[in-house]
Amino acid sequence: MPENNYPKLHNATWPGLVGKGPDSEPPIPFDKMLEMTATAEVNGVKFDGVDLGLMGPHIDLETIKDDDIKKLADKLSRYKLAVGS
Repeated sequence: MPENNYPKLHNATWPGLVGKGPDSEPPIPFDKMLEMTATAEVNGVKFDGVDLGLMGPHIDLETIKDDDIKKLADKLSRYKLAVGS
């Protein structure tokens, strides 16, 4: 019987943005969030992916183009991370 690998474990990117800004600490850069997520490990358990916070400055839904989405997917793939919500 194959090993059960569920539930999948995803890290959310929105905490790197919420409550950040001019009157607080700066937003966590998207690449840094991905790097930290990809390298985090506890007792051999790692994140399977990320739940994207679809908001600036990480992702601007007003200006994103198809090529930008492809680049985003390629970037996540390089970190071996799946996309959640």
